[in-house]
Amino acid sequence: MKVPEVVRHNESVRVVARSADELLREGLDEDGKYAGGKWGGLYLRAPDIFFRVLEKAGDKLVRLGEVAEVRFGIKTGANDFFYLEVLPYRPTCPLCGRAHEKALTREEEIPYQEGVGSYSPDTLVAVRSEGGWEGYIEARNLRPIVKSYRAFAQNPEAIPSLRVFAFTGGEHAEAYLRYGEEKGVSQRPSVSGRTPWWKLSPLTPPLAVVPAGVDRNYLFVHNRKGFLIDKRLYGLYEAPPVVVNLMNTTIFRLSLEVLVRTGLGGGLADFTVYEYGMGLLLDPALLPEEAALKDKKIDDSVVARVLGLTPEEEWELSQVLQRMISERVFRAKTGRRNE
Repeated sequence: MKVPEVVRHNESVRVVARSADELLREGLDEDGKYAGGKWGGLYLRAPDIFFRVLEKAGDKLVRLGEVAEVRFGIKTGANDFFYLEVLPYRPTCPLCGRAHEKALTREEEIPYQEGVGSYSPDTLVAVRSEGGWEGYIEARNLRPIVKSYRAFAQNPEAIPSLRVFAFTGGEHAEAYLRYGEEKGVSQRPSVSGRTPWWKLSPLTPPLAVVPAGVDRNYLFVHNRKGFLIDKRLYGLYEAPPVVVNLMNTTIFRLSLEVLVRTGLGGGLADFTVYEYGMGLLLDPALLPEEAALKDKKIDDSVVARVLGLTPEEEWELSQVLQRMISERVFRAKTGRRNE
C-alpha cells in the first residue's frame, strides 16, 4: 500500500496530499468499478501511529482482499421453508400417515452430524420448519447452519440447532419439495429466479465465520467443523488458514476501525464485504515458519518485529485501537464525543 504524503500536521490539523485519480483508484472494487473510497476515515480520522506503521511496513502489509475472499452466507429466499429444527419427538408423517419409530430425534441426530455411529444418509430425521410444517426428511438433505455469530464464537465446535434443507434426494425430501410448490414457495420472487428454485448456494463451508457487525471484541473464528452460514454472516474463502490468525492481530483490527462507518445500535460497527476486503494485515508469506501454524495464535509482537516496529509503537497501536473502540461505543450511547 502506498503511504499517503502528510504535507501539514499539528495537534489540530492534518493535511494529506492525495490526487483525485489516486482516490478514484483506491475506491475501485475487484471488478474495476468504483465502490466508494474510505478517505474520510483513512486520511482524516486515522491516528498518527497508523501512518507511521504504514510508512515502516511498506509492501509488507496487504489487503485482506488480496489473499482471501469474503462472501455472504446462504440466502434461501424462504427461511420458513428451508430452515428446520430437529424435533424432540416423532410426529405423524404427512407422507406415510404414521410416526416413524426409527427416525432420529434431536438428541439422536447430533451423533449423526458428528459422524459418530453407523447411521445411513437415508435415515429419517423428525423436523419442523420455521413455517410450522412437521414431518420427516432424509438426513443427507439436512446441513447444520450458523445463524447466531455470538453462539458460534462461544463454542465453535458445538453443532448448531438449525438445519438448512439442501436437497440431494430421497422420498420424503421429494415430498417436502412438492409441499413447498403446493404452498407457493417456488413462485416467490426471492426464489423463482433460481433454476431449480430449491438449489441453494454457496454450499461450500467457509474457512472462518466473519461477523457483519463488531462490538468491542474483534474476533474471527475458524470454522473447523465445516458449518454453513446464514446470509447475515460473512464467510472467509480461498485463503490459507493462517490468514484467520492474522485477522485477529491488532494491525488488522485497527485498519478496520479506521474504515468503520456509522455504527449500528449500541455502537456496533457495521462492515460490508468490500470493507473487510480493504482491511490491512501482514503478508502471510512473511510470517516466520514457527508462527505460521494454522492452529497457533499469532502474537502482535511477531507482527511488530516483521514490520520493524519498536515495542513502544506496538504498545501504542494496541492503546489506540482500544481508545477508538471505546470512543465509538461512547458516541453511540451518548450521542456525543468523548471529552
